[in-house]
Amino acid sequence: MGVLATRLKFGSLAVAVVVGLFWLDRALLPYLTTGVAVALFALGAQWELYKMLDQAGLRPHIRLGLLAGGYYLFTRIAPMGEWLLSRGTPAPDPQSTYDAGAHLAVAVVFLLVAGVLSRRPEDAPRRIGSTLAGLLVVPFLLGYLIEIRFYHGWAWLVFLVAVAKSGDSAAFFAGRYLGKHKLIPEVSPNKTWEGALGSLAGSLLAAWIVVTTAFVEPPSAALWVSAAVVTNIGAQFGDLGESLLKRGCAVKDSSTLLPVMGGAFDMVDSFLIAAPVLRVFLAFAPGPAS
Repeated sequence: MGVLATRLKFGSLAVAVVVGLFWLDRALLPYLTTGVAVALFALGAQWELYKMLDQAGLRPHIRLGLLAGGYYLFTRIAPMGEWLLSRGTPAPDPQSTYDAGAHLAVAVVFLLVAGVLSRRPEDAPRRIGSTLAGLLVVPFLLGYLIEIRFYHGWAWLVFLVAVAKSGDSAAFFAGRYLGKHKLIPEVSPNKTWEGALGSLAGSLLAAWIVVTTAFVEPPSAALWVSAAVVTNIGAQFGDLGESLLKRGCAVKDSSTLLPVMGGAFDMVDSFLIAAPVLRVFLAFAPGPAS
């Protein structure tokens, strides 16, 4: 089976899974479905990043890092579980239980204290630094997917996923058939300017479809177009950021979980920057963003 056919086969399967999760999140287990799905993907991607860093000789504390990442993600999901147990009440205010900075601080302190108790000062900065990198790059950044669902609603989460992944697919086809001018070959040799422009076009089309179908009250054109542009730029830089880490670790894919498509880290790289960028954009956007 060729690369294109394999990508279409497994891409279609991935779309079916995501659509099923969206339905479950809206119809049966709101909030919690998103939280659990994000946590599982985040921990899988964090583990793959740690294996890459370990292969590069940086020797992160893999188990401790995953424990810290699991704790941080749990604190993001816990308010959703509380709400499901008391369905008669309004959804909890994330401001009162969602102090992400405080919970991230607990995770970082845990890693530092564990480093002290290990009594191994040799190469401690490299080991602790690479462990912190895995925590910050994956669970912390992907946690903004949960925030978008919590603060801004189901439709904006669908918007984020559709815009980021449609841009990915459009970039692949535009780059494959039209690409001539390299984008940043030192970081990602196969990406082209034509692919980047195709990605933006695909994201805008996906954004229009989501806005006209998923929103009860569609946002203004100025708002959703601007949101699509910043999300797409974030998604492309997230992809490039992962490529930067992979090339630095001398690996092609984070794992071989899915043929052609790679591992969990490869599948979520678009959201690493797109999710926090969209979250900040919506927080400061004029008018209703939920």
